[in-house]
Amino acid sequence: MTNRAVFSQTFPDPWTDEYAVLGAGPTASSSAAAGPELETDAELAFAFRTAADLLAERWHAEGPDDSLVLVALYNYRHALELGLKVALRALVDSITFEVSPGDELPEIVGEVGKKLTRTHELAVLADYLVQMAPMFRMHLQGDVASLCDEIHLLDPSGQGLRYSMVKGPGGTTVPARPDPLYVNVPEFARRAGEACTALDVLLAEITNVQDWQRNLGPDYARERT
Repeated sequence: MTNRAVFSQTFPDPWTDEYAVLGAGPTASSSAAAGPELETDAELAFAFRTAADLLAERWHAEGPDDSLVLVALYNYRHALELGLKVALRALVDSITFEVSPGDELPEIVGEVGKKLTRTHELAVLADYLVQMAPMFRMHLQGDVASLCDEIHLLDPSGQGLRYSMVKGPGGTTVPARPDPLYVNVPEFARRAGEACTALDVLLAEITNVQDWQRNLGPDYARERT
């Protein structure tokens, strides 16, 4: 059998439903200056959550392949991490917009802006969100923070759910799970799904604020000077 190319940066000819499109796509805007639409972390967070849901359902329906649960846990974890970071970036942008020229940003806003690209700790990210959301009279609903704390204890860096062996003290390599870990899969899937939904709701609220800020535009900025 002749192997066909798997990846291409030119439009496949002929096009078939065997192809998926990743990355930049045509813009919905009529403006030529708008450029292509790029993937967003919010979209990827939703995709990771969907993948995790499907894996959890597969495990429940067909079991007992528990290695699928590990991959489901990682996908839920990454969906939450992306969702937290998307919401935090949006809050940083909106709070920065509200600060008058010459005034200092709240300390936590500057800290978050610097650490977002460097940390993968869910507990830290959730705590930032709990502190910053009230700046716009918003709140992180449900038990997102407590679930993130639990996952953080299980996998602080985001590496433990990806490998069977991880770095230990002094550069040694140790088992990621030296002792049995018993997971109530349906309960975890339910809580993780609700947490992802809570982040979606919060992001929608932040997006509404940003739409309002865009509408104010330069006139609002001049009024504050």
